[in-house]
Amino acid sequence: MKTLLVGAGALGCFFASMIKRANGEITIYDINQDKVDIINNVGITIHKKSGDTIVVPVPAISNIEDAPKIDLIMLLVKSYQTERAARDLALIDNGSFKVLTLQNGLGNTDELIKYLNKQRVFSGITYQGAYETAPATINHTGNGLTTIAPVDQKMLQIAMDQARYLSNCNIPCGATTDLDAISWKKLIVNSTINPLSAIHGLKNGQLPKNAEAVRDMVALVVEGVTVAQKIGIPLSYGETWAEVLDTCRDTAENRSSMLIDIDKGRPTEIEAINGSIVRIGEANGIDTPTNVRMIRRVISLHRNNFFN
Repeated sequence: MKTLLVGAGALGCFFASMIKRANGEITIYDINQDKVDIINNVGITIHKKSGDTIVVPVPAISNIEDAPKIDLIMLLVKSYQTERAARDLALIDNGSFKVLTLQNGLGNTDELIKYLNKQRVFSGITYQGAYETAPATINHTGNGLTTIAPVDQKMLQIAMDQARYLSNCNIPCGATTDLDAISWKKLIVNSTINPLSAIHGLKNGQLPKNAEAVRDMVALVVEGVTVAQKIGIPLSYGETWAEVLDTCRDTAENRSSMLIDIDKGRPTEIEAINGSIVRIGEANGIDTPTNVRMIRRVISLHRNNFFN
C-alpha cells in the first residue's frame, strides 16, 4: 500500500518509520522545509522505551505536487491545520486514494469531507505515545492500540485492510464501524492530560501525584462524560477515570503535545479538544466550567510565551 503521511510531528515520524521498517512504500509531506531537509539528509531518529535508538531513512517532500502515486494518506497534522491539509490533498491528481485521520479532537472528518468524497475518508484513534525532542527526533513512550472506522459504514472492508496493513508494520490496529465511544473516551483523556500538563509543566506520569491537578482531572472527567452521555455516548465515569490514570501510567515520561507547544510558543489544540466539549455541552444545556477554565489558562500561557 503506497502511503503519504501528512505531518512530520512525533506521531507522524513514528508511523512513517514503522511503515518504512516493514518495507512499506512511505513518503512524508510537511510544509516545514527545514524539517523535510533533516529527514531527507539524516532520517528519523527514534529513542525506544527499551533504551535502543534507531535511525530510519524516509523520503520527505514539502510540495504536495511532488507526491507520488498513492493508495493511502495518513493525516497527523494539528487539528487547526486540517482545512489547509484537506485543500492540499484535493490537489493531488489521484482519484483513488483514501484518507485516514489520526488527529486529536472532534471535527477533523467534517473538514475533510468538505473537499473529499466521504467514501474516501476514514477516522482513527491511536494510543501510540511519542514526543518530539528535536526535529525528526522522537521518544516513543507507548505502544497502544490504533482503531479505524470508515465515515461511510459500507467501506468497513477498506478500514479492515488499513488495520491489517498497519498491524503488519508492528502497529497494533483494529477496525470498527462505530468509533463514537472510543473517540469520546480519547477526547476526554486528552482534555484531562494535555491542558493540565501544560499548565503545571508536568510530564504525564506526574499529574496523578499533584493534588491540585488531580482535583481538576476528576472534574474534567465528570464534565466530559456528562456531555457524552447527554448525546447518547455510553461512557461511564469510573471506566473513563481509569483510562485517564492508565494513560498517565503508560506514557509517564511523555511531555504532552500541548506542553511542548506552550514551551515553544506555538498554537495549541485546546479549542479542538476542550473546546469541543464546551461547545457540545452548551448546545445541550450542560455547563463545563472546568473545561472553560482550562481553555482560558492555556490561551493565556500561549499568549505570554508567544510575546516573551
